[in-house]
Amino acid sequence: MTQPHPIAQFKRWLKRSSRKLRTKPGRIAQIVLSLGAALLIFLLGHLPVFGEQQATITVDFAAPQAGVSSMSGFLYGIGNTKPPDSVIKPLQPALWRTSRLQHYSRVQKLGGVFQLLVSDTYGYGTKNPWPYEDYAKWEAHVRQLAQQQKGKNILWDIWNEPDIKDPFWKGSRDQLFETYKRAYQVLRQELGPDVMIGGPSIAKYDRGYLKAFLDYCKKNNLEVNVLTWHELNDQKITAISSHIQEARREFQQNPDYSSLKIQKLYVNEIVGPTAQYRPAENLGYLYYTEQGKADGACKACWEPVGGGKNNCFNESLDGLVVPETSEPRAVWWLYQTYADGFKTRVQSAISTSRVVALASQSNSAQQPQVIFGYFEQGVAAPQAKVTLILKNLQRLPGFQPDKPLTLTVKQIPDSGEKVVKSLPTVKQEQVTVTNQAIRLTIPNVTLHEAYVLTVG
Repeated sequence: MTQPHPIAQFKRWLKRSSRKLRTKPGRIAQIVLSLGAALLIFLLGHLPVFGEQQATITVDFAAPQAGVSSMSGFLYGIGNTKPPDSVIKPLQPALWRTSRLQHYSRVQKLGGVFQLLVSDTYGYGTKNPWPYEDYAKWEAHVRQLAQQQKGKNILWDIWNEPDIKDPFWKGSRDQLFETYKRAYQVLRQELGPDVMIGGPSIAKYDRGYLKAFLDYCKKNNLEVNVLTWHELNDQKITAISSHIQEARREFQQNPDYSSLKIQKLYVNEIVGPTAQYRPAENLGYLYYTEQGKADGACKACWEPVGGGKNNCFNESLDGLVVPETSEPRAVWWLYQTYADGFKTRVQSAISTSRVVALASQSNSAQQPQVIFGYFEQGVAAPQAKVTLILKNLQRLPGFQPDKPLTLTVKQIPDSGEKVVKSLPTVKQEQVTVTNQAIRLTIPNVTLHEAYVLTVG
């Protein structure tokens, strides 16, 4: 049942009280006091939040987190040589979504899975008619593409964001499904039963749309080896993991859809326009996509703040580095730190959904690491007081019981498009580990920023 808006509730209470005031003059003082109290409660409950958010992060370094895939992935973002491999390799990209087949060898060399965006190779009602206007031309395009790419390890992503009418799809939903069917049949004919084909790559998680698409594919004896959608709403980051879990439960693991052979769930675009440079928001996307156990994700790209070519196409790695010079921005450091600790991920628990943390037994410097941040979703205080509880450090390889440990916290600043050559240290202290957990409090974690704790 929908609850009345608080303002409407207050107005109704005020109206009832006014009637009582007119009929029972002896209650004037009581009514006035009640009005004041009600107004105060209303204002306290609906004014913006000021002050400080409280949060606790508990890390167990003796509890490896299994079954997690890396969410380090990119959408376009590169040229033939820029950014240089030395800038990309530390990010350990696991997935790359693009239509630029000339970059296939480079993506393979960097270790990423190549997801080909077929609709971008065809066009959106400009150089070619819409597929539903000339299915023969659409099929011929897909066939030629498949014949040219035989022998390559490619995931075939048929169409981009068909739920957005402008500019990506002018036809009906059924016409999109027919477009998928015709591409699927051609790819099976040309590339055989093992090629991975997927969709629908809608712009947001929409269970109804996904179900309609999968029902159509089931009815028409098609497969959807890779089920895909995008998560780009910067005010709904925390919902991502539940979306992935629902899609796995309702579709991938549902016997009713077993004929579709859904092997992968990809959120093949994450991070919306307001969050594109914000370290904590990017960490939030990585955290909730990883917690949902998606099989991969790609960072979306948007317009630069100062104008110019879109971050997909200016060789900026989706905005992580400065175009032309390839110097790192704060979000590059966020992705680098994320990748640096991915292979030894351990369990971490958070007390509030907007302060997230990913912990690792060891990074490339062989140090235990925790990356954490405080992101905005709805009304948020400007700072958070974060307490980290570090458990079982003494059980890590190489631990020496009599040797003090140095806890170092570095900041990944919310600095937009500015170059960040290194991360500043904001806190450092020495501790001696006993069998008890170590507690470290950071009193002024700033909204939108991320932090890296290392133990050495």
